[in-house]
Amino acid sequence: TWKSREQAEEAKYVTDKEKAQLAAIREQVKDEEAKKNIAREDRDYEAGFGGQEDLEDRYATTSGEH
Repeated sequence: TWKSREQAEEAKYVTDKEKAQLAAIREQVKDEEAKKNIAREDRDYEAGFGGQEDLEDRYATTSGEH
């Protein structure tokens, strides 16, 4: 009958809509993961300790009287 046919069409529409939403969420999560894996030099902001984590500690072996 037409009622069962219409219900089937609605169910298919909802299923397709949910699949599209899930695909969009997966894509968003993948993009976020990719951003996390970018090397520090390629980021547009300083990470860590103000970007100074690569600096050498010149006073590491002194007695502290500098």
